[in-house]
Amino acid sequence: MTDSFSKEERSKIMSKIKGRNTHLEIKSKRLLRGSKLRYQPKIFGKPDFGSKKLKIAVFIDSCFWHKCPKHFRMPQSNFHYWNLKISRNLKRAKEVNKKLKKEGWKIIRIWEHDINKNPKKCLKRIGLI
Repeated sequence: MTDSFSKEERSKIMSKIKGRNTHLEIKSKRLLRGSKLRYQPKIFGKPDFGSKKLKIAVFIDSCFWHKCPKHFRMPQSNFHYWNLKISRNLKRAKEVNKKLKKEGWKIIRIWEHDINKNPKKCLKRIGLI
């Protein structure tokens, strides 16, 4: 399927997609306010929150980008591109988990829908309640 926008229009649209301070990240920041976890610490794998001292890395996985078994739906257009993109994301997440675990880190991955539906459960998983 061809794109309905010109290259310039598509570029303009895509440039407005944020990589930081997304709705999900802002919600997570509010949830973890006052904890000993820092937002986007400089740790291998770029976790959303973490503590070098406690060796905890928290990743907030969105249902689309990390292929949530409950909510993920593969886009119908440009199927090949999206299939490769999502597969690479999953492979990268496994590699990051493996490396951090090998170095003694506690890795916590939380789904986007868990933050939206049951934030207390998320805090419990992280060990903050």
